[in-house]
Amino acid sequence: MKKWIQGTNAVVFSVAVIGIFIIVTLFLNSIGTFQVDLTKNKQYTLSDQTITTLQGLDQNVEALVFLNSQDAEVYTREVTDLLAEYHKVNSKLQVKTYDLLTNPTLAKQYGVTESAVVLKKGDSTKIVPVYDMFADGAGASDMSAESAEASTSYQFSGEEKLTSGLLSLSSSTTHKAYLLNGHNEFATTDISTLVNHLKEENITVSDLSLLQEGAIPKDASLLMIVGPQNDLSDGETKLIKQYLSNGGKLFLSLGFNEKMSSSWKNLDSLMSMYGVKDTHTVAVEPKDTTLYDPLTIIPDYGQHEITSKLAASKLYTMMSLSVGLQLEAVEGWTTTPLLTSSSNSYGETNLSGLLESKTERDPKDLPGPFDLGFAVADSKGTPKAVILGGSTFMMDQEIVQQANLDFALNSINDLLGNTSKITIRPQVQEQYQTANLSLSQAKMIFIGTVIVFPLLFVIIGIVLWWRRRRG
Repeated sequence: MKKWIQGTNAVVFSVAVIGIFIIVTLFLNSIGTFQVDLTKNKQYTLSDQTITTLQGLDQNVEALVFLNSQDAEVYTREVTDLLAEYHKVNSKLQVKTYDLLTNPTLAKQYGVTESAVVLKKGDSTKIVPVYDMFADGAGASDMSAESAEASTSYQFSGEEKLTSGLLSLSSSTTHKAYLLNGHNEFATTDISTLVNHLKEENITVSDLSLLQEGAIPKDASLLMIVGPQNDLSDGETKLIKQYLSNGGKLFLSLGFNEKMSSSWKNLDSLMSMYGVKDTHTVAVEPKDTTLYDPLTIIPDYGQHEITSKLAASKLYTMMSLSVGLQLEAVEGWTTTPLLTSSSNSYGETNLSGLLESKTERDPKDLPGPFDLGFAVADSKGTPKAVILGGSTFMMDQEIVQQANLDFALNSINDLLGNTSKITIRPQVQEQYQTANLSLSQAKMIFIGTVIVFPLLFVIIGIVLWWRRRRG
């Protein structure tokens, strides 16, 4: 009787285990896209922008992948794996892979002569060359097949390129922004990374000299003044105010001038229209760290759509040499702080001393905190202006840091009403990491997985069987 009960229990236990295994299998299969990314910086997790773009596809999009069989394996692996992740998010993205050498007619139909991904939506197509998705470890783009094969280090920007291609297919709306010059501001060549990303989001940026043109072009969706050191003339200020009163929009980020308190009369008047006051000091944040100097501030985010996703993801904007700003409410405008320094900060009044790296706090300095950026909207909530205390974070060598690029792009897209593009964009990913094992390490792994672990389970099984037999 006892043996019969034990046998029945064993059968019931076995059936229960099998049943649990089947249920777990069906559950995991039902959720389909379930996966856990344990890599550093979530390397295999799609960005917020990519997921939003894919979920917004309202009709089928074909991703025709043309690969050369003679290319380095890295091209096939990275590109096809990434597109497989895209398909998991939305099956409307249909991925088809072709060998470039055996399908020359089809490749010629789309104008493809080298490895590329053709994104096709209806009659519209966008070609994304595969080589453009890769850069060597030093950041040099457009790796050849030979260099990719030989390289021990590369960067992959496939998600950025492919998502930008999908966005260009999904949106036909374009905007024209003009970057004012003539006052020692940044030109398009100084912020080329930002300009190129704006172009990918259907926003073209051109330099503008009001002294030469005499007017702001009629097709201007946005006027950008980035990093002015010298003041505007009275005539330029009049033209800009007319443009703004007729529905124009302004992106203004200040530069540095040690005599700003006396020489920025017209720049100050533009800001005061929207309730923003220039303190004519540079915000300093004393911190016991060697990561950055006291003139570099990691500000707190305000409550605004521009910054909400950045704050939630703990991605920070790094402001350097930023002028402290203050809010003075003006009727008819809603002015919202975007960036704020800590209460430990102070406003350095000795601006000439900053040029000599002198930043000691003294009684003449203003106590913090300071606002370092504002978003301005009219009484209906329509975005009108973004005013920032600093511009260096947009320079090519700085904009790749932390959330600098996302903050700048989000600010401009908010002004232009592109709410779907206020997001967190894909990051450049590092290469697959290869584990190089020594002969002894390989033997240990083999012995452990093929001999030791199976033998251990056999021993445990024998012990359990012997105990039951004796019982």
